[in-house]
Amino acid sequence: MNQQENVAGTVLRIPAHISLMCWGAGGSILFNIVYFAFGAVTPNYDEMRQPIGNLELVSHGWIQSANFIVLGLLVALFAVGLRKELVGGFGATWLPLLHFFTAFGLILMGIFIREPAHTYVSLFSFFSILISFLLFARRLSGDPRWEDWTAFTNICAILMLILMVIFWYADDNEGAYAGIFERMLEITRLVWSIVFMLKLLDGRRLKTLND
Repeated sequence: MNQQENVAGTVLRIPAHISLMCWGAGGSILFNIVYFAFGAVTPNYDEMRQPIGNLELVSHGWIQSANFIVLGLLVALFAVGLRKELVGGFGATWLPLLHFFTAFGLILMGIFIREPAHTYVSLFSFFSILISFLLFARRLSGDPRWEDWTAFTNICAILMLILMVIFWYADDNEGAYAGIFERMLEITRLVWSIVFMLKLLDGRRLKTLND
């Protein structure tokens, strides 16, 4: 065990490493604030019914396009930090790679604002993050330092998938609450990211006990 790591599995990290690992939650917080605020002040935009991506098609839609791109860049920084953290073990390559895929999809969502390209890249990004949740749950299963994390992560993944299916159905049928379901999905990922960040700031390691 590293001399910096105590018996509880916590560790002190250098500031640059901490910063990289916090960008996932920080980017998600910023993303949610921007689209909520922008949607609230946009005339004739219904946040309960319309998808977040529709904000790219309104006047000053570049704000939401930039919002997607900035989130993608911040997720990419998180992926760099994640690769540094995952020394070895299950998912050490695929977890950072899936976050890079997610970041790439988010950046493309800010570039391809018209259908069907926007939907294709959004699905690519969504399934990348969904699979990463499942891999996180598998990696940390049985690790006493991450007690209950596997169940929490799996619940978030299942909830996100259910909300995505409901959103697709509601949006295709011009449902009155399609926008709400998409925002609930984003908030689910936001909550997971914040809890994950707090655990990392508390010194929790992703490095396996045998590394």
